[in-house]
Amino acid sequence: MGLMDALSNAGHDPWVYIGLFFAYCVLAAVVLPLPVELGLIWLAAGDFMLFDLPIFESFMILAVVMGLGKATGGQIVFTIGVKLEDDVRRWLKWGWFQKLMAKSSWLVEKLGYVGLYIVLSIPLMTDTVPLYLFSFLNRDGKIFENRWFFVTNILAGMSRALIVGILSVAIGDAFTGLMGG
Repeated sequence: MGLMDALSNAGHDPWVYIGLFFAYCVLAAVVLPLPVELGLIWLAAGDFMLFDLPIFESFMILAVVMGLGKATGGQIVFTIGVKLEDDVRRWLKWGWFQKLMAKSSWLVEKLGYVGLYIVLSIPLMTDTVPLYLFSFLNRDGKIFENRWFFVTNILAGMSRALIVGILSVAIGDAFTGLMGG
């Protein structure tokens, strides 16, 4: 049974769901090229509510969990990126990679934390690639400070969950209106 199956089966126990959702968010940041919103699907669909709370409060709890999970995964990526920065620079001998890194480096240097926040706040965007990219291009720790990288990940995760929550309610209300409900 995979993590997504475990999440869908954990709907009856909010603590288990929160723990699995946190683990999923960490893994999505570090190794899984999947959007973290997949863990919000059952809540958005109205299949269950955490601790019998209304949907808004349930989403708020999961927004905090998502932010903390993404930030924890982001810290792991940040550490890996700092350690692998020299290896990545050796790959610059490849012309196409050099061009990609030059454009990405410009983006990271110019936009900094704001750019990281915007990219990580986009619903359905994978976190893995941008997190590694931003951490590789940290230029010996001169662009991003560890704690602000962490805080930016928390805020982006919470924003992203809230965007998904708002869109879910809006789409659900529109669908209900179309169906005459």
